[in-house]
Amino acid sequence: MSTRSKIGILRRDGTVDHIYCHWDGYPEHNGCILFNNYNNINKMNELIKNGDMSLLNEHIFPVPDKPHNFGSTEERQDDVCIFYNRERNEDWKYTCPKTSKTLDRFKIDCKNSDCEYAYLFDEENNNWLFSPIPWGKYSEMDFTDLKDELINNNFAVDDSLKEDYIIFDSIEIMKDADYYEFNDCYNSDSDAYFEIKNMFNKKEFDKYIDGLNSYKNEFANDDIKDRIENNISDVKNYYKLNNDMEL
Repeated sequence: MSTRSKIGILRRDGTVDHIYCHWDGYPEHNGCILFNNYNNINKMNELIKNGDMSLLNEHIFPVPDKPHNFGSTEERQDDVCIFYNRERNEDWKYTCPKTSKTLDRFKIDCKNSDCEYAYLFDEENNNWLFSPIPWGKYSEMDFTDLKDELINNNFAVDDSLKEDYIIFDSIEIMKDADYYEFNDCYNSDSDAYFEIKNMFNKKEFDKYIDGLNSYKNEFANDDIKDRIENNISDVKNYYKLNNDMEL
């Protein structure tokens, strides 16, 4: 039987953008996957952007040129999310992300759903929150730290830097620096994701860093420049590169 859950982002302005997930919503599954693999606002934005899902997994985008279908387990990429619109062509009107104007309104929306758990990524504090959705009044929902919930139940937690976080941060930097240039270079965020991942797989770190620096030199304001330098620093730390490489 399915264990349904709500997954959302608590925005800085107090609104909540959220989606529905049909399967495996209990903390030892969805809770662990979210904490260990979605501890990054840009990756979370991409997850929410795809709308309601059947199944949460470690990766958002299926590998190109390989089957990833809703119904057939033989033609499904095991570590990739399954979305109702993308994988089953369900009407976007009904599967698109929803927005609750306040956290209290989100609690009401949870109570009006048939979900059993709710997960919120707190954008302001870069932290995961968790609450069961009890039967009864919405005020009974009490969001607590997801990491504490997982540790207290002896589930594995890993909040270290991930390759995916670097890639999704890079995509957002490029779009913020020059959105039209980004669209000239890539057909979609998925295309950008796999091109960057391919560079990392080939250890083409000089090429990656040169590409980001071109944005910094030609397009970026001070905020973008700082984000570029932080992203390059993350690359060097994650891959244990020589810190003498030019920033």
